[in-house]
This record gives sequence, structure tokens and C-alpha cells, in this order.
Amino acid sequence: MTSYPELKVLDPGQLTYITLTDAAQKLKSLPDQCLAKAIFAVMYAEAARTKDRKSFKSAGHYNYSGIQTDSGRWKNDKNFVGRFSKRDVSGKVREFAAFKNHTDFFNFMADRLKAKGFNGCNADQWTDTYIQKWWSPAAKAQYKKGSKKYQDKKDIYNGAIKRYEEAPNVTIKKGINKKLLLIPLILFAAYYLNKKK
Repeated sequence: MTSYPELKVLDPGQLTYITLTDAAQKLKSLPDQCLAKAIFAVMYAEAARTKDRKSFKSAGHYNYSGIQTDSGRWKNDKNFVGRFSKRDVSGKVREFAAFKNHTDFFNFMADRLKAKGFNGCNADQWTDTYIQKWWSPAAKAQYKKGSKKYQDKKDIYNGAIKRYEEAPNVTIKKGINKKLLLIPLILFAAYYLNKKK
């Protein structure tokens, strides 16, 4: 049963994609890089990837992290624009949140992961938080540090961070807008012409 009856039911077939490089570059613009890395690692753990392994493939509608709408309401759910049903990895039909675009998805993830205390700059802290507060399996108490499942998730984190670091930083070239140089000239001309009147 849905937790969001007010949201429109959408076509589940609207898949969206974002390359790993583009995702990393968008996240590198965030001031909190530990949070940015945490988001990328959750996407790396949750989202399917294309055959060439270069792009994330959403479950649909820009949802790259398995955000569900049938197991309770989320805080800061203002970015949800609809819901759609699909089989999850276990084969069970679940309902998922739809986002309008990549920006709304990233904003939602930043808010929720920060609230859950994710630290993407520390492998063990990210892994423990991911298991206990995001993936949250029924047997999560068994998946402590030293267990195979814990190590599997930590390996995912390490792989994600490697890919994140490989993405080039987006540099904004600082330069003078030539149009701005005309402003003093225009003002001076206006002043001079007005003075002559």
C-alpha cells in the first residue's frame, strides 16, 4: 500500500541515465565533500549500471537510490513528483518515488544522508551507516565489522570512491566579462551628454 496516495501514479518505464563522471562532477560542486562522496557511494551501491559500466541507470524517473514510497513517509519529500511500481532486486513489486530531474534527486539525497549522519570520507563509518540506516536489512545486527557482508559493502564504497576521484574536477574559468567593461564607458557618455544639455 502506498504511503503517498496524493502523488500521481506514473509510467514505470521512464528510465533515466547519468554517467558516473557527470554524477561525480555535479557532486564535486557541493561544499561538503564528505557528504558528496557519501551520496555517490550510495548511488554506486543501489543503482544499476549500463553494460559499459559508465552510466548509472535509474529504477525510473531519476531515482538512483531505491527511494521507496510504500514503507512510510520521508522527511523533506517535497521533491517527489509522483510514484511508480516496479519489481525490486528480490522480485517483489514495490513502489518508488519519482523526481523531476537530477538536481531534485541530488538535493533530496543530500538532505537525507546528512540527517542520517553519513560520512563519505571514512570507509568504515560510511559502511556502518549504510547497513544500519539505509540498506537496513532484517538481519542488520549480524552485519557488523568483520563479517563478509560488511566487507562486501565496504568494497562497494572503496570502488565508488575510486571512480569518484577519477572524475575530473569542474573548473570555472575566472575572467572579465567584456560587456562589463562597457558599463563605465556608457555611464561616462551619459553623464557627459547630460552635462552638455
